[in-house]
Formats: sequence, C-alpha cells, structure tokens
Amino acid sequence: MIQDIFNEYAKFPQVRSIAVGGSRAIKKNDAYSDYDVYVYSTEPIPVEERRRILEQQCSSMVLDNHYREHEDICILDDDSSELNIIYRNLDEFLAKIDRVAVHFEPQNGCTTGLWHNLLTGRIAYDKGGLLAAAKEKYDIPYPQELKNNIISYHMNLIKYGMPSYIAQIEKAMLRGDIVNVNHAVHRFLDSYFDVLFAANEMLQPGEKRLIEICREECRLLPANFELNMKLLLNNMCKDPATISIVSTMVTELEKVVGQALA
Repeated sequence: MIQDIFNEYAKFPQVRSIAVGGSRAIKKNDAYSDYDVYVYSTEPIPVEERRRILEQQCSSMVLDNHYREHEDICILDDDSSELNIIYRNLDEFLAKIDRVAVHFEPQNGCTTGLWHNLLTGRIAYDKGGLLAAAKEKYDIPYPQELKNNIISYHMNLIKYGMPSYIAQIEKAMLRGDIVNVNHAVHRFLDSYFDVLFAANEMLQPGEKRLIEICREECRLLPANFELNMKLLLNNMCKDPATISIVSTMVTELEKVVGQALA
C-alpha cells in the first residue's frame, strides 16, 4: 500500500523526492510506530489530488494538518497503521539545514533535528538525485562551532539568562500552576537535550525514546541522568521541592559541558 502511494505521488511534476523517516527509517520501530513519509516538492500538491490517491488505501484521514508541519494523517486499510505524510518545499528544507550545518545557528530546541532527519531518511524516490546529493553534502563531522553555539545559547536559556527556565519553573511550582509547570518543564527539556546531544556531537534524533537513546549512545551523560529525569517528570506537579531536582540536573549537565569543551 505504501509503495502504491509512492508510485502515485511520483507522478506529480512538482514532486522531487520521497523519503521514509522516523523509527522505521532507522529500524527502531515497534508495534506502536507509525509511518512517517516526507514528500519534497517545488510547489504544493492540490489537496483534492492527494485525497484521490489516499482514499484508495486509507479508511480515514485528516488532510492539511498544520500543527507542526504541513501534513496529511491517514489510517491504512490493510493493518490500521497510521500514515503521516509530511510535505516540504525542498529548497526551504535544505536552507534550514544549511543554516545549522554550515552557518552554525542554534535553534529553540531540536536544533539538528532536520539534519538528522535528512541523513537517516530512506529515499524511496529521487528525481535527479537531489535528495541523495544533499545527504552526501551534509554527511560531515559535527562542527565544533555549532557545538559551542548550541551549548552557549541553550545554557543561557536554562540558567544564565533572564528569565531563566530554572526561574520560570520555580515560580510555576510555587504558584501551584500545573499547566504552567508543564510548559516550563517542556521548554527546559528541549534545551537540556539540545545541550546534551551537542556535547556528545550527536544530531538530535527527534522527541521519542530520548532517555533510551541517551543511555545507549551518549558517551557523556550527567550523573543519575535517568533517575533525575524520572523524579522530575513524576513529581513536577506534586511537590514544589522538585525544583531541587532541576537544579541538580543543570549542575550535572554543566559538568558534562565542561568535559565536552575541555
């Protein structure tokens, strides 16, 4: 079914490349994994043309979702798997990677996520070899300047800037504002993992299985990394004293940064 969809999409003149990403691309999928398919084009594909193709293989669908990127979300008829088709302008996508990989610009969370997505995606269709050429171009060692910039930028957000994430979390906890606690901790963890992956000179693999990936693949890890992560997430809306866990996590992260920059 997936291949049939690829074949139909490849007929659109504006489509340049199609790739499979996510856990299935790196063979870490499980029973809960969906299909992430990236369609790279020069111009948008009309929604009715997409519907015509997808309704042949999918029992239900929501088209033109813009929650994160432009995507269609479908349920496949054969095994009820979820299919996410993400539409990207190829030039804009590569320009974003260039700003990170070549110009060393940190982003607000998951700085190297698109770069990781490019390198790990499995190409299913590639008119003129443009996506393959991009994978080869950006298959380079982790830039030291990018590493330094990510660490500096996000440690400023976490601790040294004003207002820091530590200060925001503490205020939210003391107020008992559990919604705001959740938002503040989310922002903190985005920056925390950006620093951790940069310190290890690893591209950010996304949002899923981060504890597992860090445990298995990071050369440098904060002391009690997994324990402190669970303590924070399990208690952040229950006990204002949990802010001490955040402070401990930051202190141990600073030690990792010191090792990484030594």
